Amino acid sequence: MKTIALLLVVGATACATAKPAAAPSAQESGNPRDVGATSAQASDDPKRPLKESECEELGAWIAQVCHDHTSRQATIDGWCSDIVAKTSTGSWAGECSKTLTYMDAVCFRSVDTPQALMTCDRTVER
Repeated sequence: MKTIALLLVVGATACATAKPAAAPSAQESGNPRDVGATSAQASDDPKRPLKESECEELGAWIAQVCHDHTSRQATIDGWCSDIVAKTSTGSWAGECSKTLTYMDAVCFRSVDTPQALMTCDRTVER
């Protein structure tokens, strides 16, 4: 019994004396927004343009939806085939980053049919 009590006291003392790791400071990075768990996340400003990396991810999402669901209208219009072709060549990310906003991406990501994707595309201000 004394051994268990001694181990608990020694363990508690050792844990209490250990210093926690220092969090990086804003001065180290040069940017006060670089500190914290959410610093790497993009802004939720609905009107901010998408970054090319975000556009690549969105293009992959759209291509997958087009692949998973056949749509007569999307086939007739060639909408899905255009997006898939541009995504595979990498040209879509450049176009997307110039025209699509965060809000547009939310619209695209909130639907799962080619028809609904086409509706989101019609709402984009170009």
